[in-house]
Formats: sequence, structure tokens, C-alpha cells
Amino acid sequence: MKMTRLAVVALATTTSSRAALVPYYAGIDNRPTLTSGTYAGLPNPNLNRLTFLYAPVYEGVPSSWHYHSKATFIYTGPNLGAGTAVGNSASDFVPEGTAPPIKLQLGTGIYDGKLITAPYADANQVTAFSSALTIGSTQSLAGFGPTDGETYLFNSSGGRWNSAFTAADLHLELVSLTPGLNFGGLSALNIGMNAAGDDYHLAAGIDNNSFSFTPVLWTQADATPGIYEAAFKLVDENNTFGDSGVVRIRTEVVPEPSTVVTLLGGVGLLLARRRRVTLA
Repeated sequence: MKMTRLAVVALATTTSSRAALVPYYAGIDNRPTLTSGTYAGLPNPNLNRLTFLYAPVYEGVPSSWHYHSKATFIYTGPNLGAGTAVGNSASDFVPEGTAPPIKLQLGTGIYDGKLITAPYADANQVTAFSSALTIGSTQSLAGFGPTDGETYLFNSSGGRWNSAFTAADLHLELVSLTPGLNFGGLSALNIGMNAAGDDYHLAAGIDNNSFSFTPVLWTQADATPGIYEAAFKLVDENNTFGDSGVVRIRTEVVPEPSTVVTLLGGVGLLLARRRRVTLA
């Protein structure tokens, strides 16, 4: 299926009949037991826990819209009933699968002179959709028509993540940051997410039904090329719901074109010298 590029460039667009679709959602796992696979019948280790969800949108096929749960807890090893081991899901990162990291781009405004995460479109639609880091509430998808994509998404996986969570005091809690990477927002370079354990308030009470937050991960413009990662989890400071697992957002600082040209020129010169030595 082809992921729609419209969702990449118009994530915050609303009309009278559509939700403001975003790539990521916070929700509550309400499934009591696992219903399939090796561990069918065992208690769901994520029951009543916050869950970080990725929601790819597929063009022209609303009935296929569904969540990808990220950084959940899973059973491992043989099914030993109540004694079965529980571990962390290996699917704890975005962009997911084999998609490349989100490329940091030159910012503007308060991010002038910085390299930042921002929506972009390229040949890899998974990365392009993932690059818009906006996080919303699963509850923002409630109340649409029976054939609308929002309804299919809201009720996907048997309604596993459609429960309300107005009792939560919802926060992002930082787990780790690659040195040189910073955690900001659309209107602030620093939102207090600087070291493990720092947290940022997302919503509480009725606001949990409609919040929207766009983190901005950034580096200095002269940051060393390479992979930079931010790891965080969703937490409820009211302790009504359990913490989510850890989710990792992978970003990349790529060399500037001039640097690449210089490097390639150096390689060419080295090869030319080697050829001259060989010919001599």
C-alpha cells in the first residue's frame, strides 16, 4: 500500500469532517489478555499502561488504517503460564523497520543556525511521514462516521487503544539523549528535557482528549555527522496508569554537500596519486 504524502504536509489541517491527523498518538492499552500466538490466554503485560502509537495512513484505503504500538512489553521464551518472562519489545524505535533515520534540516526563526527535525518528503515515505513528530491523543479520533479512516484507526486491533484516559496527568519523561542532541518545542529551544528523568507536561483531565505536541530535536549546525537518538516514555504522574515502554527517535546529521565534495575530491586525488605510483 502507498502511504499518502498529503498527510506529511498537512498534518495540522482540519476541516469540518476530518481530524487533525498526526503520525503519533498516546493511548491506553485496554486488552486484558493476549488473544493469539504463543502466549494466547496470558495476561496482557501492557494492560492499563500508556502506549506510544505510530499511525501510518494509507492512501484511498481507510479500512486499512491501524496503529503500530511502539516500545511495549512482551513475553519472551517458552510459555510457562504465570512464570513466563517479560521483556521489552525490540520494536522500540522510529522511524521503524529498515527506514533510515530522520534527517536533521536547517531551521528558521528561533532555530536559525540549528539543525532540526521537521516534516519533509522524500523517496522513503515511511521516513517522510515519521519526520513530523507531532503527538496527539487517540481520543481525538472518536466520533467520526463508520466508514471514515479515523474510526477505523480509533477502533483498530479490536478497540485495544480506544479507552479514555482523562484521569491521567500525562507527561513525557526523558530516558536518554545522544550528546549534542537537544529536546525543544515549536516555541522554545529548551523545554526542560535535558537529562534522564526530566519530564514535560502534555495534558491532564479533559485536555487528554485533544492535546497536540510537536517536539523538536535539534543540534548545532556544525554538529558532527552521525546518528543522534532521543529516548523517552509516557508517564502518568497521577499513577492511575502504568508507564509506557521506552521509545527511541533516531535522527541523523548528514555532511554538508560541500563537505562531501571535498571528501570525494580528496579520495579522487588519492586514487590518482596511487595510479601514478603504479604507472611509475
